[in-house]
Amino acid sequence: MDQRLRELITPRTGPIVQVEPVARGYSASATAVVTGECGRVFVKATLDRLGGRLEEVEREGLINPHLGGLAPELLWEVRGRGWFALGFEVIDARPTDYSAGSPDLPRVVEAMDRIAALPLPRVAEPWVEDRWDRALAEDEWSVLRGNHLTHADLHPRNIVVDTDDRVWVVDWAWPTRAAAVVMPSTLAVQLVSAEQDPAEVEKLLATSALWGRLDRGALVTFALAQVRMHRHYTRLRPDERWLEAMLDAAKAWHAHLKL
Repeated sequence: MDQRLRELITPRTGPIVQVEPVARGYSASATAVVTGECGRVFVKATLDRLGGRLEEVEREGLINPHLGGLAPELLWEVRGRGWFALGFEVIDARPTDYSAGSPDLPRVVEAMDRIAALPLPRVAEPWVEDRWDRALAEDEWSVLRGNHLTHADLHPRNIVVDTDDRVWVVDWAWPTRAAAVVMPSTLAVQLVSAEQDPAEVEKLLATSALWGRLDRGALVTFALAQVRMHRHYTRLRPDERWLEAMLDAAKAWHAHLKL
């Protein structure tokens, strides 16, 4: 851990005994479980400068009080010495299993529904979902726009189950205000990438409170946007095989919806 960051958080943690890094792959970021005199805390930090991960970490701090206990509690935040850091309660949890027939699947859908049922907090009102704009014509952007608080990265390591069998949704680095179609659609591609049949994925999602309210045309349009975005990422990083798998899943989901 960077010495300046260590000095910044020590007044919150007490003298630090142990730092267990949690790999995220961000060169300008640090994630670790820190054990100090005051106990254990999960620290997420980034360099305090524009152009890096700063806005993501700031958003995670801002949204945490509005998540109704779905995410680990934010205990503190500090800024200084060139860093911005958040300290969260530590949970001992496992990733959910997205494979066909997994007993976790109904709970994954329930977690999504719990997010969708949260009131949109005032702090999230400016966070308009526009990440897929580049993959759609301007007159199709309305497919993305809406007033649902949205977590669009619901992969198995972000919906986790702790040792008391409680489900948590973690990594709120980029919550947005979006249309209802965004969250189940992005989850669908994750489920298909876990080698599930798209028709079975739709049956699972149909058990959610969201699904019955979705327009089929909007689903198809957004599914095509996902194909285009995943194709863009595979071209940027051709050596990362998991991106190719996500592109294949997006194609399969789009093809299924068009039937």
